[in-house]
Amino acid sequence: MASSSKGSLPCVLLLLAVFHHGCSSARAHRRAGDMERSMSTDDSSMIERFQRWKAAYNKSYATVAEERRRFRVYARNMAYIEATNAEAEAAGLTYELGETAYTDLTNQEFMAMYTAPAPAQLPADESVITTRAGPVDAVGGAPGQLPVYVNLSTSAPASVDWRASGAVTPVKNQGRCGSCWAFSTVAVVEGIYQIRTGKLVSLSEQELVDCDTLDDGCDGGISYRALRWIASNGGITTETDYPYTGTTDACNRAKLSHNAVSIAGLRRVATRSEASLANAVAGQPVAVSIEAGGDNFQHYKKGVYNGPCGTNLNHGVTVVGYGQEAAGGDRYWIVKNSWGQGWGDDGYIRMKKDVAGKPEGLCGIAIRPSYPLM
Repeated sequence: MASSSKGSLPCVLLLLAVFHHGCSSARAHRRAGDMERSMSTDDSSMIERFQRWKAAYNKSYATVAEERRRFRVYARNMAYIEATNAEAEAAGLTYELGETAYTDLTNQEFMAMYTAPAPAQLPADESVITTRAGPVDAVGGAPGQLPVYVNLSTSAPASVDWRASGAVTPVKNQGRCGSCWAFSTVAVVEGIYQIRTGKLVSLSEQELVDCDTLDDGCDGGISYRALRWIASNGGITTETDYPYTGTTDACNRAKLSHNAVSIAGLRRVATRSEASLANAVAGQPVAVSIEAGGDNFQHYKKGVYNGPCGTNLNHGVTVVGYGQEAAGGDRYWIVKNSWGQGWGDDGYIRMKKDVAGKPEGLCGIAIRPSYPLM
């Protein structure tokens, strides 16, 4: 999805970078295999670590056989984590992996449980409008196309963190339901409501999962569609009124009029424009889609994530700010996830911002942003 380079040298450098990451990942897997073969499943120190991990994340298993299997997966993942961290500097990684609530899952299991397939081809009226001209909040394209926010100004604040302003609710957990889109949608509505009123209210993801007819419940969705549904419904109720179940249930239509927060509409952010995304985030949290779920993403613990990942958009998250490492280091997005506080950096990930040669942003973060109007 990235734009093609005008010269051959950037292409060569990009290919070298991809090759470098790919080779680094392969080396980490080989080293992890060597480490795994060096320890048997009755390794007392690894068993002790597994037991401490189980206690920390309140894990239990139905059968002894399942616990043995999960121990083997845990040990294999820990071998990969330690091998990757050992080679991080040489591989150019600017983050660390570590134990999370999901260290007992294979990556295939994790992907199936916590990401969703990329949606089918979008209808023409939902196509992304691309423009580098026009005023802020310009409405572009033919009638019926969604309005687009374009702002290429470099005058945005150097850093923004809506958590510090009290506009972000605690990290939530979607569970084994492909409802990430509902969580990112709710997060941006919660954010703008707090910014406008000073009141932080936890809103209902489950109402979207059950009642939003523009999306597909636990089988996936897109935040801007959900924002459009909220606007057409007249608002959305609270999490307390319509609590989360983690399954797609029949819509409780009696709750559709219990609107705690209403929005006036939505804006799409100009695609493949991290400058426009930064200016939008300077005003409020923004919903985005990314490619997530590879081994390194699953085991991310801290630091500025700089790949590997592509642009197969399979997960909805919320950008709640941005900043830069000390001494002119990497610029990054502050991203709120919906995998619980037991994943990543207390439920968050910092993702590298303004990656050279990637107008789509790391993991496609700048392809499909949107936010509500109030």
